[in-house]
Amino acid sequence: MDREEALARIAEIQRVMERATRYTLLPGGAAVAGGALVLGGCAVSYGMLGSLDFADMLRLPVGQQVGFCLMWLAVGATGIALEAVLTARAAQREGLSTGGRSTRMALVSLSPSVIVAMLLTYKFLLPIEPRPEEVQYIVPVWMMLYGVGVSTVGQFSIRAPRLLGVAFIGAGALALLLFPAYGVIAAAFSFGLLHISFGLYIIAMRRRGAP
Repeated sequence: MDREEALARIAEIQRVMERATRYTLLPGGAAVAGGALVLGGCAVSYGMLGSLDFADMLRLPVGQQVGFCLMWLAVGATGIALEAVLTARAAQREGLSTGGRSTRMALVSLSPSVIVAMLLTYKFLLPIEPRPEEVQYIVPVWMMLYGVGVSTVGQFSIRAPRLLGVAFIGAGALALLLFPAYGVIAAAFSFGLLHISFGLYIIAMRRRGAP
């Protein structure tokens, strides 16, 4: 094998890995649908709380607090289910496997961040008397940890996931340090609008036939 053939094979392997990771990380359709779900959840949250501060959930009766948490659990579960279904469809169109190395890489990279975020959420929400200033941390913490996971996966993929991860980390840091009482807006901007923007970009790339 001469040098030019070796370089061509390396380039082809890289192209296939990037294409596979793009579809197994967050397909465009799943990103748009998930973002729309979050925007809907934020609208319901504002209606229930009458404010933009997630900590105001502590003022609700216990039954409404449970309903509030279940609503967000449903948003998250539906988003994950949509991602799984649309990822499988996108991969099939491209002749890719959803159970291959790229899928495992995405799961391994994202899982630690999600687990840490879930543990911190448990710590903030479930004391006998939750502290509002800690409940305010939930959205920024999820934003930053999700950004870390996406950015890590993006190191093996196209540029867009890396930029998405950096955007989540930066927006989460700003929300934590400067706007902790505006969690509804932070969630709508990050998990809502950033996901929709990312999804539309991926869809546009696919239609142009970009690698």
